Amino acid sequence: MGMARPLALRLTLACSALLVAAPAAAAQDGGGAVAPEPGATQPATGQPKAGGKTGETGGLRPGDRRARRVVAKRRKARRARSAPRLAEFTLRSTNLFLYGGPGRVSFRVDGRAKSVTVRLYVKPAEGGKAVQTLELGEQTTGETHTADFDPDELEPGRYRLRIAARDRRKRPLRRAAAVASVAEFALYGHHFPLLGAFTYGGVDGRFGAPRSGYSHQGQDLSAAEGTPVVSPHGGVVEVVRYQASGAGHYVVVDAFDDRDYVFMHLRAGSILVEEGQRVRTGEQLGEVGNTGRSFGAHLHFEIWEGGGGWYDGGDPVDPLPYLKSWDRYS
Repeated sequence: MGMARPLALRLTLACSALLVAAPAAAAQDGGGAVAPEPGATQPATGQPKAGGKTGETGGLRPGDRRARRVVAKRRKARRARSAPRLAEFTLRSTNLFLYGGPGRVSFRVDGRAKSVTVRLYVKPAEGGKAVQTLELGEQTTGETHTADFDPDELEPGRYRLRIAARDRRKRPLRRAAAVASVAEFALYGHHFPLLGAFTYGGVDGRFGAPRSGYSHQGQDLSAAEGTPVVSPHGGVVEVVRYQASGAGHYVVVDAFDDRDYVFMHLRAGSILVEEGQRVRTGEQLGEVGNTGRSFGAHLHFEIWEGGGGWYDGGDPVDPLPYLKSWDRYS
């Protein structure tokens, strides 16, 4: 009985020693954390070991490809939000004519920058390189602007007009929803000579129809008196006169396509041009009338080609094929 207490005390001390040594043994077996070497720096829990912003990569390691893609995507989104934005782009007319005046566009660019550099590009509708570039220079943002472009250097056909812009930081233009940066237009060489309803009439009004002592040299277009008469092509007004026994009030235009166009029986007091005046394609010359030797309101229309034109070495040609081709789009 006297030896029991010292034995129990030795057993208790032995168990305590084993408990104190257990963590080190567990670490050697892979079950716990290894103590750092003296002087070593332990990285903070949850932080990347080197470089990078946790906010950009979402906690991913900077060298990770996925992290780089995330950062690039977010930076691209920030640049897009800061880039100038096209809020309006409209082409006033989608049918243009050679020597008929410029095409006109209106546009508005919004953005953080106070101004942007704007360009217009004209390309064939079927694709290819730009055939015309218009530099519009610095334009203020947040305002609607208008600009003209000259189609006279182009060949008749179909085209696409595109607007482009950059701010001073070279950020390109982006589009607002439902706003197109491209507008299509058609360029024609000639305009039909009437603005309004008409008919080609019968065989008696055709080119070559017999008359008393001569043959008909033009094409009659029946239309209501007062119907606007316009120039089929740009040119210079050569003649403005009156002939009571025949043509009535008439106008001759020496056009830039090496033809002369003649308009007879115009309404008295309706002629808007004078000799020597330059006119555009589609510009009004006067109105359909019933003056001179005429039986009912109509336009007598002639085309002269070659030589010096109308009664000056040229010859009249049948206008009907030309008129029918112009009638398809005017």
